[in-house]
Amino acid sequence: MSVEAVGFVGSVLGIWSFLDSLLPPHTVDASTYSIRAGEDKTKGDDGNLLSNAGGGIDLIKTYNNNDELIGSGGTGYITSGGRVVFTTEQTNTQQSITTEFYATNDALCIAYITATMEDGTQWGWTGDWGYTCGLNWFLSGDPLQNTVNNTITPRCTWIDGDHSNGIKAAVIGIIWPDFYGTIEVDPMDLCGSSLRAWDEPGGTQILSTSGIVARRLGPRQSQRSDDRLIVSHIPGHSAIEVCESETSWGPDFVSMAEGLYCNMETHDVLPLCGNGITKDCFEINGTVGAATIAAGGSKKIVNHSKIVEWNWEQET
Repeated sequence: MSVEAVGFVGSVLGIWSFLDSLLPPHTVDASTYSIRAGEDKTKGDDGNLLSNAGGGIDLIKTYNNNDELIGSGGTGYITSGGRVVFTTEQTNTQQSITTEFYATNDALCIAYITATMEDGTQWGWTGDWGYTCGLNWFLSGDPLQNTVNNTITPRCTWIDGDHSNGIKAAVIGIIWPDFYGTIEVDPMDLCGSSLRAWDEPGGTQILSTSGIVARRLGPRQSQRSDDRLIVSHIPGHSAIEVCESETSWGPDFVSMAEGLYCNMETHDVLPLCGNGITKDCFEINGTVGAATIAAGGSKKIVNHSKIVEWNWEQET
């Protein structure tokens, strides 16, 4: 048995499937939510789980079909690549239709959320919708089954209570039934209606049906979240997409499928060195470590603290 959710699988509208092991348990007089942080559980050289995509949930609120508040609760921290179940106690047994997720000041990148409501109804949602609607996002190394291409992982959507590094959304709200079944409207029409986002609790709704939030004026700033390097072997991942997006936020990124490197600080895309390419390229594991090689052959060392490799491993 599994729960299905409509979403963008890569650039194609498809169905994501959530196995039973990814669904939170049913709880009497409460709704439960399993939230998965982006990136993955790969360990660094020191044996510790990687950080930065993990973050905090300050509060969860759930509403009935009339947008009346029927439950709240669920504070906690999710490690990068971790999955935590939150419980929101309800004041009655009415069906929960809409849920809002409030971030702490420790930014969180959400890859997916599954829900089991008080009446036993179950739903799912993926972070690709944040990307589609214009919120800050990054790729994740966490695979899910889907009906389009099983070598694609969902993107994750960033939320942050204090907007560090320009992350736009502090709160997101999901109307669960709208992400199930067949979408009869333009998927962009769900932005600002079925998926909502606010700059702060009780603040301004920042999404519209055009899926565009206010953009920065002037030159693009660095969108590098930290000093690691992600090397992805997952075919659906694109360094070009990450670098060209005005809303991506994360570490420097290599797509082995494309043979390209994205510098998230400068937004430059370089081919990987090798196969006859020796200049104007990026070297992952050279004699001096990761480095860019200029046209004249000089090397500029890129001091990444860790190199993290993403491979395809389906979670069950």
